Amino acid sequence: MKPTRTAALLIGLALLAGGCAKNAIATGASPGPSSSTSRALPNPFTVTARHTAKSLGLNHPDSLAIGPDGDLYVTDVSQRVTVISPAGKVLRRWGRPGRGPGQFRFTNSGDPSIPTDIAGKIAVSPDGDVYVADSGNARVEEFTPQERFVRQFGSYGGLEGQFLSTFDIAVDEASNVYVTDGPTGTLTKFSPAGKAIWQIGGSASRDPDFSACCLNFTGFDAHGRLLAVNDGVAKVLYIDGSGHKVDAFSPSTSENVHVCEVTIDAAGNTYVSGCGPEPDGPTLVYDRAHRLIAKWPGARYSLLRSPVFGPHGEVFALATDGSILRLRISLPGA
Repeated sequence: MKPTRTAALLIGLALLAGGCAKNAIATGASPGPSSSTSRALPNPFTVTARHTAKSLGLNHPDSLAIGPDGDLYVTDVSQRVTVISPAGKVLRRWGRPGRGPGQFRFTNSGDPSIPTDIAGKIAVSPDGDVYVADSGNARVEEFTPQERFVRQFGSYGGLEGQFLSTFDIAVDEASNVYVTDGPTGTLTKFSPAGKAIWQIGGSASRDPDFSACCLNFTGFDAHGRLLAVNDGVAKVLYIDGSGHKVDAFSPSTSENVHVCEVTIDAAGNTYVSGCGPEPDGPTLVYDRAHRLIAKWPGARYSLLRSPVFGPHGEVFALATDGSILRLRISLPGA
């Protein structure tokens, strides 16, 4: 008996639903605390100042960090660190291409046909020391706030404390340094002296939340837990100082969006961003209970990274056009 058009439609919808469910299980995805982003979400962001890359002398900036004095530290394709005041004044620069102390080789992090696609992540410790993930030289370099070279640690290789290419980096309150290896997906914790303490993640991990590549992060919550996102399984993870996962949630994204960035403010709200500009890389805001509460609208500017937060309530973000945006955020219920 030949099925009617209605019956055929129902069968097709059932097969489609089954295929989507199968795909979600296969990729390890799980529903987020708010499984749909189609509902209208408030826009809590206001751009209060914008400094273009050209006005700051930056060439395709890649990473942005804020020091304890509120100054901004930025890396770019020119293989330099640029220090900028909160008001947008360039204070100093250092670095040049090379392999020696104080030199960098921010290698291509993705498509080799795009020379501006680099990996040059940067972090600042509570006492103001600056740490740069020198990806192409498979090491971390440490500097004083006045740009004096202090030390380097890490080397090329596959052992604990070694890297194929350093990627994300963060420094905790005790000046321990956390570094990911881009190709392997491992996360290593180093002492302030640069000695490897532990390593987790990578293909050998028994926890699926750590096994896929890659862990991306920039900082810590009020409890000292490293906040990371695994874009391979689209999960936000909270990792304690011993390398244990103590909390996790799956943000609400479409199945075609990789979750690449996550930051957290002083109140514990998380800012989760996809890869690339809107609509492929929206920034979604979750409260402390992991409920979706707001979204970056992307009407005029798209964010390259999730916003970063300074010691006195400052909020800055890198836009995809290379500019640095100063933001004011007013979250619902705050």
